[in-house]
Amino acid sequence: MNEKERVQSLLKENGLVAKKSFGQNFLINDGIIRRIVKGMEVEKYPCVIEIGPGLGSLTLPLSKVSKRLIAVDADRDMAAVLKDLFQEESNVTVINSDFLRFNPDEYVKEEERIFVGNLPYNITSELLEYLIEKGFASAGVMVQKEVAEKLIYEEGKKENCPLGAFLATQGKVEILTYVDSSCFLPAPKVDSAFLKITKERKIDFHLYPIYKALFKDPNKNISNCLKQSKYKERAIEILKEKNPDVLTMRARQLPVKTLLSISQLILENDA
Repeated sequence: MNEKERVQSLLKENGLVAKKSFGQNFLINDGIIRRIVKGMEVEKYPCVIEIGPGLGSLTLPLSKVSKRLIAVDADRDMAAVLKDLFQEESNVTVINSDFLRFNPDEYVKEEERIFVGNLPYNITSELLEYLIEKGFASAGVMVQKEVAEKLIYEEGKKENCPLGAFLATQGKVEILTYVDSSCFLPAPKVDSAFLKITKERKIDFHLYPIYKALFKDPNKNISNCLKQSKYKERAIEILKEKNPDVLTMRARQLPVKTLLSISQLILENDA
């Protein structure tokens, strides 16, 4: 039985359908599933936390290579199916919870966990920001193709954004695989990509609001963006003294090291 048949069988057996309110599109392409599980190298980490496991398309293969797997799903019906599927597996814990209300610190240390998930596309940014705030050793997330490409930070790229810049500051960000809409049941209207984030350094999350301020308007320079933020003239004065050249540039033009250094300057001098 392939993954598509398995998912269809579970839906029919349990009288369930994919719910738009939860952004449910079940991954059914066996090749893509294998590529994700292999590429995430979950066996290297003490604990895997899966976001939105649904009917277990990734949960099943992940459970075979994970030391410990925590699957968190907001849908009570999906969580019930998963609990039944994994009732004999001692390394798997299924939790019914909105992930934004789930505290991973209660289960495993930041440096020992890896996040994996098929994120609801309507709250992708919010979930990624939550993951960054909580911290991880590595993370792999399914997102809309255009979003994944936007999150790959390249100095000077017009589409650069604060979230992509902050992720790049923390480590390596890469597209593990592109995923056609036909790989899901039901098929969404957009294509997707699986993004892998490997953390190489710990960056203070309090810097992230400054990144957002620097990128507030992609068509304005840093000086004008800061004038529209809560940091205002104080931040501009600090940069005039320490790194005046950046004030006339747009944030998306800067290397990640420069973005980090000027953000740290602003944070250190933020009264």
